[in-house]
Order: sequence, then structure tokens, then C-alpha cells
Amino acid sequence: MTIAVGSAFAQTASEVAFKQRVADAAAKYKDGKASEAMTDFMKLYGENPKNADVNSWIGFLHLRNKEADEAIPFLETAKSLSPKDLEVLNNLGNSYLMAGQKQKALSTYQELIAMDDTRFQAFYNIGNIQLDDHRYSQAETSFSRALNLRKNSAQVYNNLGVAQEGQNKLDKAESSFMKASDLDAKDMTYARNAGAVAYKSHDYANAIKYIERSMKNGNNDKTIILALGDSYEKTGRKADLTRLYDANQDAFAGDVNYYVNLGLLKKDGKDSDGAEEAFRKALSLDSENKEALSNLGVLLFNKGEYTESRAMFDKLVSIDPSYRNKKNLAAAASRDGDYRAAMPIWSDLLKADSNDNEVRLLLADALYDTDDTKAAMGMYKQITYTMPNSAAALDGIGRCHLRDANYAAAEVALKSAIKADKSYVPAYNNLAVVLEKMNKRAEAIKLLETAASMDANNADVQKNLKRMRAAG
Repeated sequence: MTIAVGSAFAQTASEVAFKQRVADAAAKYKDGKASEAMTDFMKLYGENPKNADVNSWIGFLHLRNKEADEAIPFLETAKSLSPKDLEVLNNLGNSYLMAGQKQKALSTYQELIAMDDTRFQAFYNIGNIQLDDHRYSQAETSFSRALNLRKNSAQVYNNLGVAQEGQNKLDKAESSFMKASDLDAKDMTYARNAGAVAYKSHDYANAIKYIERSMKNGNNDKTIILALGDSYEKTGRKADLTRLYDANQDAFAGDVNYYVNLGLLKKDGKDSDGAEEAFRKALSLDSENKEALSNLGVLLFNKGEYTESRAMFDKLVSIDPSYRNKKNLAAAASRDGDYRAAMPIWSDLLKADSNDNEVRLLLADALYDTDDTKAAMGMYKQITYTMPNSAAALDGIGRCHLRDANYAAAEVALKSAIKADKSYVPAYNNLAVVLEKMNKRAEAIKLLETAASMDANNADVQKNLKRMRAAG
């Protein structure tokens, strides 16, 4: 039996000659004659615009000259003619990246690594695109793959640290930044990043080491100087702290931002007194500094100094009547005992955002405390329409029924509050009062004992428990 076999394809003389001319043009590039090579390739393109090698070379030469927009059409043609050519894919990805077409670059690099997973630069570029898009977990994976291929790349370690910091993996980020800086100790940015994350992690010894290295390499950023100063203070290096501030006092004299930044550093370090002092100094230099007013207002609020906190937020709202600032002003006013001032602010906030149930609850409580039980009940019920398991709102409904002597309805609402949140102590206390009104004192006492076991310092619970036990 005879099997017919097809003939092999033969190249014509003109095809052989064309191929040789492509090789000759490539040789000119390799000899440093890029301009002549481009001229030759463009002639070849005019003769055969569908030749993959010619399109690839023209695209590459444009890319080499940072002419990404010109390179892309040629490289796209080359890819369509030779879809598995790794260098074409690499150059096309680089061209897209240079032209700012990130998603096309990402897709092209992913095609490339699917065919060749040894491409360090492709993994690195993919990581940078993902990092730029805040896809930190994916970027971390890509940079790790790049480091498997090139273990001593300081730049990749630095970017890996950025991806890890973006996920709040501070221990890993600190390690990556330190490796980057140790691989390239003269790079200011690597050292700065290592020091900043070490400071954020309260690793003050390494914060000092790397921030000092960063400053030695030229970093005079005020925030980083403040972090170094605070690290000196935390480690008891008072002489170094004094030396640092003496060396930089001219830069900070009369600088409101210095004191704002100092206040933020102190605040982050849980040094409330130091933060308050710094923010007050900032306001002495600029009485309308919004960041100082806001932060000092919060600090004073947390200290229970509501009158002065309210004054800070009142001034801040006159400068910047934002939703957040108004919300803080109302909170301070209510804690200062001035519900009448807070209530119209909360009403305005609800007009701006009818979905803010936190504000609605505050307004409902204020209405209740000012004896407008009907309006308070309406507010509490409105919260339960979208948050049916809000223990605070259900407790509020129960309190309103209790005030109206509707004990059966109060019992239902307060039991629902406890079911929604078994740790919500006020509902236990209020239900106990209701049960007492319904002549169920023994049951009420048991409820109060349960509440006391959860919060032994709750004054209302202890007061009612003592009274009911005494009543027998």
C-alpha cells in the first residue's frame, strides 16, 4: 500500500532574499545603527506589511525611542501574525504600559507569563499595575513571584512592602522594606519606608536605624523627622531628641504644620496630653487651622471636656460646615447638656442623609430626654424599618411605652431588644422596671442580677437592684 505524502513548502528566491534583508537590517541595529535599521525596516514594510518580523522590529525600535503610541499598531499586527512570539508579547506589554493603557498591558503580560513563567520583568510590571489599582493582595503575589526569579532586587522588595502595608500587614511590610534598604543602603526612599513602618509598628529601634539612614541620604521630610524624634523619646534617648530638634528648629519655627504633624504623631502614639499641647500650639499660630481644630475637639471630647470641645467644633463648622464637622458639633453640644442646640443640627443632617440611623438614634434619644415621647417613638420606629434588630431602637420603643404606662407593649419591645443583643444592658434594666410595674419583682431582680454580671459598674442597674432587693 502506498501512502501519498504532501510536498514540503519551498521558499522562493524572493522570499529568501527578503528574509536576508530583514537579517541585514537587524544586524545594523546590533551594530549601533538604529536609524539606518529603521529606514530599512520601513522599506521592507512597504513591500510586505504583513510580515511578522518586520512589524516586530519596527514596533521594538519605536519602543526603544519611547514612542509607545507608534509602536503599538506594529506590535499588535506582529502579535496577530505570530501570537506565541514571547518577545512580541513582552514589547507590546511594555508599549501599552508606557502609553498608559494599564489594563491592556496587564492582559498582555498575563498572556506572556502563561507561556513563560520565568519572566521577571513581566511579574514585576503586573505587580506595579495591581499596586496602582490598590489590588494589594494580587500585587503581593506578583512581587513574590518576581522575587522567586530575582532574589536580590531592592526595588521589588520595596514595592512588595507597599503592597503588604496596603493590607495592614505591618510586620511583613517592615521586613520587606528593611530588606530593600539593606540591599541598597544609599536609597533614601527604601530607608524612609522601612523607618516609617517600623515607627507605625512601635519598633522604635529599627525606626531610628532606618530613618537616620534615610536622613543621611538626604531626606528632610518634616513628618519623618518628627517620627525620629518621637522614637528617640520612646527609647529614652533624650540627648538625641534635643540634638534633632535643635538641628531642625529653624525649619519648624512658626510652622503650624509642624505642630499639627507633631500632634498627629503624639495622638498615634496614644500620648493625648502631648497631642493636645501640640494642637493648641498650632492654633496659637493659626486659629483657623481645620485639622488642629478637629483633632483638638476630638481629644477634648474624649476627655469629657465637652464645653471646650463644642467651642472647637463650633468654630470648625463656621469654617467648614461639612457633614462630619456638624455631626461632631451636635455630639459635643448634647454631651454638654444642650439638647436644644444639638437637635436642629441632627435634623439637618438627616435631611442630607436620611439613611444615617446613628444620627436618627441620637435625635430620638434627645427627643425622649426632652419629654417629646411621641416624636421619639416615631424616630425609634423608623430605625427599625431598616434595622429591625437594633437593640438601641427597640429599647427606645420600650422606654416610650414605659413612660406612657403601656407596660405590655414595653415588655414586648424590651424583650425584643434583649433577643437582638443579649449584651445590651440598658434593655435588661428597663425591662426590670417594667416587670416591677407589672408586679413581677422576683423576675425583675433576676434580670438585674444578669445585667450586673455583665456590667458591674452600671449605676442604674445597681441602684434598681438595691432598691428592689430592699423592697423584698
